[in-house]
Amino acid sequence: MKPVLNVLVATLFLSLSLISTQSVAAPGNRTGQWQISLIPSYTDSKTIQFEGGAVADISSHSGFAIGIGYNFSDHVELDFDIGSANANYTGTRVIDDSSNTQERYNGSYYTSHMNLGLTYNFIASRLTPFVKGNLGLNYVDSGIPTGNIGSVCWWDPWWGYYCGPYAQTYTSSDLIYGADLGLRFDITSKVFLKGSVGKSYIDFDNSSSTDFTVYRFIVGFSFR
Repeated sequence: MKPVLNVLVATLFLSLSLISTQSVAAPGNRTGQWQISLIPSYTDSKTIQFEGGAVADISSHSGFAIGIGYNFSDHVELDFDIGSANANYTGTRVIDDSSNTQERYNGSYYTSHMNLGLTYNFIASRLTPFVKGNLGLNYVDSGIPTGNIGSVCWWDPWWGYYCGPYAQTYTSSDLIYGADLGLRFDITSKVFLKGSVGKSYIDFDNSSSTDFTVYRFIVGFSFR
């Protein structure tokens, strides 16, 4: 288990140890509540095979998202979150000539997402396991220049309104979907914790569907 996961698990068990067994098993009170969630995450490293023999070895990385949701009952909740992350990678590119020479290089990319999730809590109590399905859109900026030069304008504190050139990079917007399995604990009627592990699949244009293993630890706040 990764060090960051040790911290998350320890935090969850510490919270549970502060509440008696009778209190943990008490009925939930989520029906009709809205909730706001802060969602740090950790994604395992992954090697992706692309067309033409190109490869990207993506390092493990952390991310952050914020979400809003609504509990239709103690069992069913619907939520929407947006988030982002940065990751380093080592790429292998194949030169398109008779030699088919392979070159290795290091890079970094930026990614963001919009995600809709449907959660089912198995038990109508303060402590419950849950399963969640996710569907959304994922944006990636590879950081690799396209060779084209664009122009951007902004208001500068020293120079006033200014326009200048910038190097355009390859970007991609792709479908993302997956599922999580986790545990929810309502510390009070207003504060809850979640921990989960799941798979996120991204349909890149020039690669087969790629799965990432993602660990999430959520701190949430409920209100009516």
